[in-house]
Amino acid sequence: MRMIMRIVLSILTAAILFCLAAASAVAGELPARGSFFSVQNRQKETISEGVTLINYSLDLQGDPVRLSVLQVDLRNPYVKIDSLIGSDGTLGSTQQVGKMAERSGAVAAINAGFFIIAQGKPLGMIVRNGELVSSPIMRSDMPVFALGMDGRPLMDFFKFSGEVKAANGTTFALFGVNKLLYNLENGGLSDTDQLTLYNRNWGQYSRGGDDQLPGAVETVVENNVVTKQVVAGAPLPIPANGYILWGHGKAADFMSKNMPVGSQVKVSYQTTPAFEKIKLSTGSNSFLVQQGKVAAFQEELKGNNSRTAVASSDNGKLLYLVAVEKSDQSRGLEQEELAELLVAMGVDTALNLDGGGSTTMVAKHLGDTGISAVIQPKEGWQRPVTDGLGIFNTAPPGEPAGLIISGPDMVLAGTDSSYTVKGYDTHYYPWQPPNLNWRASGGGNIANGVFSAGSGGDVVIEVTSGAVKGTKKVHVIGAGEIKALQVEPKVIKTGSGQPVALTFTVVTRDGQVLPLEARYVTVRASTGTVNNGVFSPGKDGGKGILEASYQGLTVQVPIRSASLFKDTENNWANDQINELAEAGIIQGYEDGLYHPAEPVTRAQVVTLLARLLHWTPVEGQLNFKDEVPDWAQNAVATAVARGVVSGYPDQTFQPDRPVTRAEVSVILDHAIKFTGDDKVLDFKDAGTVPDWAKAAMAKVVSAGIIRGYEDGSLKSEANLTRAEIAVLITRLIGSNYVKVEK
Repeated sequence: MRMIMRIVLSILTAAILFCLAAASAVAGELPARGSFFSVQNRQKETISEGVTLINYSLDLQGDPVRLSVLQVDLRNPYVKIDSLIGSDGTLGSTQQVGKMAERSGAVAAINAGFFIIAQGKPLGMIVRNGELVSSPIMRSDMPVFALGMDGRPLMDFFKFSGEVKAANGTTFALFGVNKLLYNLENGGLSDTDQLTLYNRNWGQYSRGGDDQLPGAVETVVENNVVTKQVVAGAPLPIPANGYILWGHGKAADFMSKNMPVGSQVKVSYQTTPAFEKIKLSTGSNSFLVQQGKVAAFQEELKGNNSRTAVASSDNGKLLYLVAVEKSDQSRGLEQEELAELLVAMGVDTALNLDGGGSTTMVAKHLGDTGISAVIQPKEGWQRPVTDGLGIFNTAPPGEPAGLIISGPDMVLAGTDSSYTVKGYDTHYYPWQPPNLNWRASGGGNIANGVFSAGSGGDVVIEVTSGAVKGTKKVHVIGAGEIKALQVEPKVIKTGSGQPVALTFTVVTRDGQVLPLEARYVTVRASTGTVNNGVFSPGKDGGKGILEASYQGLTVQVPIRSASLFKDTENNWANDQINELAEAGIIQGYEDGLYHPAEPVTRAQVVTLLARLLHWTPVEGQLNFKDEVPDWAQNAVATAVARGVVSGYPDQTFQPDRPVTRAEVSVILDHAIKFTGDDKVLDFKDAGTVPDWAKAAMAKVVSAGIIRGYEDGSLKSEANLTRAEIAVLITRLIGSNYVKVEK
């Protein structure tokens, strides 16, 4: 029994240790899969002392999302977090986060607190090294992120109180320091009957008059003495050794009655917790996470959007600066989704910082000397903001430690590719490596950073500088991995007589599309000339074939004049009309015109189908009262015999009658016999489709042969034009419903 208990205890102990080890291994990182997301790609990079940049590519039920995290080890003695404020260290003007980081020497940075764009001033509390730059907002719903002088993060609500005391002993409550006009929770304006102090942290000039609160008074104080008092108008210069008091209503009356020029003034203020013990702070709009769980939001900003957040874990030992991208490659996140992701990442506490167009994250990648954008800003450019959070490396210079080779991970066989090198030292500072020696193993060779790929396979590129070495694995895509060679344009038109630039790409068997330089492609043309990937038509501008070859693959591109018909050169279906005319499937008129806008007749449709589908003519006479043109008789007779078309109840065929989009759908379905689903037609005018055509039209639409218009309509009763029939036939060929020998 004791032995059994020992075994059970051993198993339980091992299980507990395994769980603890697993949790430790992923602390601060997203698991591979969660309740509503999966990690498609995770890239980690140490960029500085105690700082790791983690870039995630997530899948949220089919939607891509990019999320980047700066994980900061606050226990590292060389890590410094600091406030980045304005363009000159004051709130005088906003600045892009990238420029703030460059100006201050930060290794990474994100945007921080919420601000009013029109005023360019922060809503939340900003503290820098124990100095109150901007007091907390007088609301109960906007928490503050702070970092204490002891290096520990604090996320809490701060309160402000202060007092202005005149020389005669009267006092008035101080409402704030360097605050803009904002809305209170009760719907009123913040500065109504209130007194606010403005110093050089606000900028060079005071707030001045405000149309929303007329009659305000500004009092200039230098060395604690009133030097000027005016009704607020144009902004006044803020003295370097003083401040300006701005008051409205009761506050303005207090200053006018009790603070004459030449009198002494005493100002005191404090925050709870005390700002003197705070190294830095910024404002937020809501808790995202509290005690490791999704918080009850003070305010929820709805919508899939760019977002910025700050979080901590491990009892305040780790700090996370988080940015979510909103772009063509990333749908952004709802606020609750971000909170849930942070919980999955294992954070204890998190705040929602300013998002949307303000969301920015920049960093110096390992070995780089300059700042780079980590995420793509929502608006395509970095929005200037009031403040940011910067990360700094305070370590002394170290010894050379590593080399990073930059260049493509995959190259095409027989091509040349360039690689560069950057170095970093033992404290992650960049250094310029001298006397580089290159080597490639596994196929191909490299000299001075230019790699000449062999026939295919994996290659390791190695570079050394003294005793420091760097390596990079490169895959050479050989002929066996290439599915196709592609050339653009797919048809070369010589009508203009101008040269045509050719673009070459390679499609691999796993679906990758890679560019291929013209110098690696063998090109021959039966007419005109080709030089450095540029085709120049001959003087006759005649038709011909351009043939391009690479690694045993060959592709042919037709060369032809701009149009075979005088009236289709600028038509939207010109390419399809010319392609089918060259294949002998469609024909123009004797006058050299195609008449693309004319409706297609019943006789023309069955003649085209007979030619396209290679119908064997049937013998026999047509039994219609009206006359069918000689050129269409065989095709009509064959189509009738095959059950593709029939006559009308009055025993006529009406060969010259235009066909509608509904009618041609029925004819095509009878001729091709589509096997696709006859799904419900999802168009705004679907109710106008005739009952006799609904099933056929649904199948033809489902196959992609007939499509709707930009306005969401199908226009089933509209006549089909000669341009449209050319496009429909091209789609039949492209979808392999019809085989055409080329």
